[in-house]
Amino acid sequence: MARKYKLLLKMQLYSLFGINRLFHSNDKKERQHTLIIGVSGLAIIGVFVYLSSYICSTFADIGLVQAIPTLIIVIYSLVVLMLTFIKSSGALIGLKDYDMVMSLPVNNAAVILSRLTMLYIMNLLIGIIAMIPAVIIYGMNTTVSAGGYFMLMTALLFTPVIPMLFALAIGTLIVAVSAKSKHNHILALIISIGGILLLVYVTAKLQTMGTTQITDVSTMLINYFNQFYPPASLFSKALQHSDWLSFGIFVVSSVILLFAFVLVLACFYKQLNTQVSSNHAGKDFRLGELSISSPFMALYKRELARFFSCTIYALNSCIVMILLFVISVASVFYMPDILLQQLESFGIMDKFETVMPLVASVMVCVCCTTSASLSLEGKSRWIMCSAPVSTKTVFNAKIFMNLTVVLPVLWISLILLRIAFSFTVIQTVLLFVTPTVYALFISVMGMLLNVKYPRYDWTSEYYAVKGGAVSVLAAIGVGLAASAVPIYLCVFFHEYAQQIVIAFTVVIAIMTAAVYHILSKIRLYM
Repeated sequence: MARKYKLLLKMQLYSLFGINRLFHSNDKKERQHTLIIGVSGLAIIGVFVYLSSYICSTFADIGLVQAIPTLIIVIYSLVVLMLTFIKSSGALIGLKDYDMVMSLPVNNAAVILSRLTMLYIMNLLIGIIAMIPAVIIYGMNTTVSAGGYFMLMTALLFTPVIPMLFALAIGTLIVAVSAKSKHNHILALIISIGGILLLVYVTAKLQTMGTTQITDVSTMLINYFNQFYPPASLFSKALQHSDWLSFGIFVVSSVILLFAFVLVLACFYKQLNTQVSSNHAGKDFRLGELSISSPFMALYKRELARFFSCTIYALNSCIVMILLFVISVASVFYMPDILLQQLESFGIMDKFETVMPLVASVMVCVCCTTSASLSLEGKSRWIMCSAPVSTKTVFNAKIFMNLTVVLPVLWISLILLRIAFSFTVIQTVLLFVTPTVYALFISVMGMLLNVKYPRYDWTSEYYAVKGGAVSVLAAIGVGLAASAVPIYLCVFFHEYAQQIVIAFTVVIAIMTAAVYHILSKIRLYM
């Protein structure tokens, strides 16, 4: 089994971020893809390191140094739990290459363990980014023995195991219960969005507290975490009191749970995958009137079905717009009057209202379904290539799908912001026109980039939407450059801020028309 496991894991590692294609392809585009992914990865790592350092420094400054290890363990576990849950729908059950893998002379346990190892490695990379700055700050503010550092570094290896298994168990349970239902992906999407919004609420709440309140609340939360999450309690006790027994229980329990999960899932692995891949009738067939729709509407409905059937695709595309809506609601109902008065007294309010269209545009440019919609066709791309419709109609359906996700939430949020703040007439017009123009721009630009850099050879939707998808990273980069640059110009040349907003709105509108013209000339072929 060990040899088969190593071969399966090697195959998984080579598929990560297109490493196999980089080594065995002479195509220059592959090296360009790798460069883009590398630069984007380094930028994301920099952001994580900064946030981790900032949070841990804040706790050290308010005298909660001893709480840092527990805090990092809990935050790391929550991040692993959420990310693994999002990927759980295609990580173990419902694999696109299930038939090919199971036709090999391998057993269920080897397949499951290789997939778990792949997830573990990805989560471990996040843990290194999150915990190394914490370890450094913790060591600088307290005395840590050699044994303490050994515990810290070993905890880095074992912390992801339990939350990863818990998330996969929930995902597997959802698949087992709702394998014959069409709504299991929607349930996963709702739970994921709820968890992210809860995290945003807690973060915003902490920012409104004073130092004393933060200390009290943080101490209370740490006590709750230690009480209700045994791994955090075991690790905290081991580090603070050099309790090797607690540390041993922490490590051994993680290993035991891992092998228990593999053994139990291996018994039902084929049965679960068979249920997921089988078709079923929701009700008895009855002959009725045949409904007919236009080619565009048929393709659009197909895009809607794909959007709600892929959790990570939907979450990646709509979460920022949901956050914009939450911020807008908070601005109307929970905005402190003292904050508005301070903005007015410092003369910032007018500048803030002037750049508000660009701030909304930044959030719009992060949400783009078209940058992955073509890649998600995967092996079924022959359908859109052979269908009796024009390529332009296919692109229009995918572009309209993105606008359906973005524009309704955007316009409702902008109406709420208009109620919360006192915009002038021209500011109100720009508030609605500028983000709408950017929504059109990122829709057609994402479509063009996905045409140029498609990725059809994925085995899980995660790799088409996030893992090494060059078109997705490029679309986010182009969108942020087009929307964030004018914000900086407005800050440095604040007396011309309104003219800058108008100028960029016009330029982006012209670029949108030009990109759409290029897109309309492209033809899709097998």
